[in-house]
Amino acid sequence: MKFFFEPRGVAVIGATPKPNTGGLSLITNLTLGFDGPIYPVNPHYPEILGLACYPSVSEVPDPVDLAIVFLPAPGVPQVLAECAARGIKGAIIESGGFSEVGPEGKALQDRCLEIARRGGLRLWGPNCMGLVDVRKKYVFSFITPDAWQDVLNPGGVSLIVQSGLLAGGFMTTLMSHKTLALAKACSIGNKSDVDETDLLEYFLEDDDTRVIALYVESFPRGRRFMELAARRNKPIVVLKGGKSASGARAAASHTASLAGNYELIRGALDQAGVYQADDFFELIDLARSLERNFEMHRPPDEKPRIAVFTYSGAAGIVTTDHLEGQGLTLADLSPETRQRLEKLSPPWMPVNNPVDFWPAMEKHGPEITYREGLAALLNDPGVDGIIVHLFAGSGSGSWT
Repeated sequence: MKFFFEPRGVAVIGATPKPNTGGLSLITNLTLGFDGPIYPVNPHYPEILGLACYPSVSEVPDPVDLAIVFLPAPGVPQVLAECAARGIKGAIIESGGFSEVGPEGKALQDRCLEIARRGGLRLWGPNCMGLVDVRKKYVFSFITPDAWQDVLNPGGVSLIVQSGLLAGGFMTTLMSHKTLALAKACSIGNKSDVDETDLLEYFLEDDDTRVIALYVESFPRGRRFMELAARRNKPIVVLKGGKSASGARAAASHTASLAGNYELIRGALDQAGVYQADDFFELIDLARSLERNFEMHRPPDEKPRIAVFTYSGAAGIVTTDHLEGQGLTLADLSPETRQRLEKLSPPWMPVNNPVDFWPAMEKHGPEITYREGLAALLNDPGVDGIIVHLFAGSGSGSWT
């Protein structure tokens, strides 16, 4: 798998100088970050962006061990045969028109895979947006250059997404707001060959990756995935698409995935210790929290014990109602914690969990209340996690 992420040279088959095209974006993105040789391949042009353009991949010089294919689907099998004959190790097929469109596309995709396996070529995709290595600024994708320039935010989360535009659009939006810091982002599409299990195994050994977050619609190698997840050395977060019957049908038309029985998958992920998200925002929030070592340390065979630090009694009650549904429970505060919190609160205010800190705020102001109140809860050995309620209200701009 290393040649996908650290190729010695890259051939772009379907490169073009035509404006507003994926073929031009691919070449532009490579010139903006990749530090190895770049070989545009298109028989109609002698050069693209000042780079020599080759009529076929067989004429591309060394070194080259990765091909990015951006051609209409019917022309892809012949190109893959040429890549295999040339000795190229991997091909990322970013074109669509394969198994996601029906039986004819599935037959075409199967033909591509047969050619690749016969020639010792690994396939990534098809129907995907490739990969981005944020730290190296390697953008092996047809995403438009202005969508990622000046927004790449290096971090420790590596993303595996069985989608294309969702991955690209969501990733660039979050990074442009500096709410997401990534190591690598991988769009795997129909995953005819390379799948989430291959990438999970790679990222578990990748020094830049501290947390692995995945959006997948199916687990074709579920047993192997669960084995890797169970003996992981890094947190893993999964958002499973196609949980409902309708969602499963939508997944089949999206990336031709057989979504499977979600209850079985959920149980297997639970046993493997994988964190599960319900939507894309939660996937990212969980990954960001785990990157900062906010992993929940629960007592053996018990629910994690949570303290709720709230400015509103009603908000605390509603939060408590949600805890049980999320597999959490209210913590019993120790006598020492209660004594520390009673010193903050006025005499008439009883101290319970949820902790209503508004009377203490009126007495001491926000800085002391937050600092002392949270310190008391954090030092309580019976508290595994804290939910803190905040709001931006009148005068909040002066808070520290």
